[in-house]
Amino acid sequence: MAITKAAQVHNCDKIWMSQKEASKYLGVSKDWLSDRRLDGALHYSKVGNTIFYIKKEVDDLIRNNAVSGKQIFRKVI
Repeated sequence: MAITKAAQVHNCDKIWMSQKEASKYLGVSKDWLSDRRLDGALHYSKVGNTIFYIKKEVDDLIRNNAVSGKQIFRKVI
């Protein structure tokens, strides 16, 4: 499977991130974040029309779903 998009990691020292900032930080779409929010994988706060995520939870979501090369290999076979 070829990689079609390379994610860029952006430095962020904030505790809270807007949806736009989190999307840019992870290199994913706002829809992807919305899906994680709606399925309960990410907690959020809403102030007015702006959605905020806790940066540590965004980092934890990615870290907790990390897959090593051997796990990927086992899934393919």
